[in-house]
Amino acid sequence: MFMIIFLFVMESIQEQCEAYGVRLFLGHYYTSLKIDTDALRIVFNTKNICNNQFQLFIKGDLEFNISNYKTKLLNMTDVYIGTKANIEYETYIHTFQIPKQLSSIVLYTLIRNDTIIKQAQVKLPHLQQETTKVLFFGDMDSSWVYNRSKQTFDWFENQIKQKIQFDSLIFTGDMAYDLESDNCQRGELWLSRISLFTSQYPFMITPGNHDGGFDYKYTFLREHFQMLYLTEYDTQNYQNDFYSFNIGLVHFIQYDPVMIVYKADPNNYTKERLLQQFRNDLITAVQNREEVPWIVVFTHYPIYCNFMDDDQCVNNFKYLAEFEKLFKEFHVDLYVSGHQHNYQRNYPYYQNDSALFEMDGNIYYNYESPITIIEGAGGADYGPEIMIYHDQPYTAKQLAQNGVGLLQVMNKTHLQFQQIQVSTNEVMDEIWIIRTSDINNEKSNSLKYWLISIIICAIIIVVLFVFIKQNGRKQKTYQKAYDSNLV
Repeated sequence: MFMIIFLFVMESIQEQCEAYGVRLFLGHYYTSLKIDTDALRIVFNTKNICNNQFQLFIKGDLEFNISNYKTKLLNMTDVYIGTKANIEYETYIHTFQIPKQLSSIVLYTLIRNDTIIKQAQVKLPHLQQETTKVLFFGDMDSSWVYNRSKQTFDWFENQIKQKIQFDSLIFTGDMAYDLESDNCQRGELWLSRISLFTSQYPFMITPGNHDGGFDYKYTFLREHFQMLYLTEYDTQNYQNDFYSFNIGLVHFIQYDPVMIVYKADPNNYTKERLLQQFRNDLITAVQNREEVPWIVVFTHYPIYCNFMDDDQCVNNFKYLAEFEKLFKEFHVDLYVSGHQHNYQRNYPYYQNDSALFEMDGNIYYNYESPITIIEGAGGADYGPEIMIYHDQPYTAKQLAQNGVGLLQVMNKTHLQFQQIQVSTNEVMDEIWIIRTSDINNEKSNSLKYWLISIIICAIIIVVLFVFIKQNGRKQKTYQKAYDSNLV
């Protein structure tokens, strides 16, 4: 009897240490911190603490084992103690960090007590690589009540089978609808199901309005999805909502203006801090534009969208006007968001009016404001099915099929964006962005500087000439006066 009880307890402990929800994130090697030991993070969950039971085997430049990992308890019961949320949920989150590798392909094997849990070959992006491939998608669940997102999961499964490589996946917000619903079980299901692709590709995210949780502090999201926030910006009244990173020739910037667009920032405290971080980051990015020319901003919240029953589509151009000024000032190339449940591409627009740009077929160039795209077609059971809304003056294209957006940077001057329908793998929309305006501006500015310099030099020469001539006349006058006095 004792032996049966002992075996039952041991089996229960083993189950509590079963890893689930494996997911990859880029580390601070890709941010301004450039920490060599933090290039890729491999994260997973267990129900128990499971000390010293996991190892990571890496085959990249060299073959090596990592046995040290960080473990953190997330106790959502304690988070909501004394509130009406009444959640009973806890999990342990484990994080391995992989140092930077010279090799662009890394094979990792996650092991528990000599048993392989997960093995995958991952493309580890380089800071100096010429081409970059990133997927955008968002507004997606995993419950499959109406199977609206199942096609997207199936598409990812096919990409993995065909060994298609991406540098990163970028999620534009709103997961699971909602992560903390059903005692956090929707979040648990989401973690388990997305590991299909998050265990294969680095998964970078921006929070959506459905990700905030019952206290709107994004606790479940922030702990499970390791966004590269710099904690020195945190204060008692503000959690940092901004981060940026580089992949190859692209500088990616994430910001979360949820407090601003939902009018929950009455003293503009969040807005001022976000704007300052944005400006500081863009100043640095522009100084480095010779090496990293493309700037892409992603967030959950569109500036221009078509669902006019939603205040976001009616007024975000007002709420985010000061950010839009920065995008124009520093010549941001592309702005990708979610929130509206479809795909939408807009013409360059500024302060709710047309912005200057040139277009040849599907090629954009000489644009003074960024091209904006909505990627909200991942598939969500929440709300109505994907649909096309009434076109607005800024609307260039809408699609009502589940899809993902593929961004491909070809070189320093050419970027391609394709919208792929996941049910057929067909390209439904395609644009090219050519960076000629900066080059022309630089040439124009250079010419202006030369002309200004020549004019300044000419003025200085004239002033000196006049001064010398005047001084010469005075000398003659003094000499005459002196001579007359002698007589």
